Amino acid sequence: MGKKQGRKAGNSKNKSASPPAKERSSSPATDQSWTENDFDKMREGGFSPSNFSELKEELRTQCKETKNLEKKVEELIARVINAEKVINEMKEMKTMTREIHDKCTSFSN
Repeated sequence: MGKKQGRKAGNSKNKSASPPAKERSSSPATDQSWTENDFDKMREGGFSPSNFSELKEELRTQCKETKNLEKKVEELIARVINAEKVINEMKEMKTMTREIHDKCTSFSN
């Protein structure tokens, strides 16, 4: 058996993986070819069935971290919006204080 044939026999689970929609074909030969090429690339990138659970856990961890970061970003955006509102209110108060000061000064003159 050649190297590719050994992979075919050993990776029968991987044959069920379907390519992205744009690469799908009704031909089983094309589907098999895609699987072999795709898994060859994945192996080159460090994927193997033995580290699948590690990769899966790492993906879950990254997903959780991403969700946490998204929440933090939303909170920071809300804080910035509140700060902008407070600044605008303070500007209005400063304007009102100046107007009151000017009126008081005009009365005393």
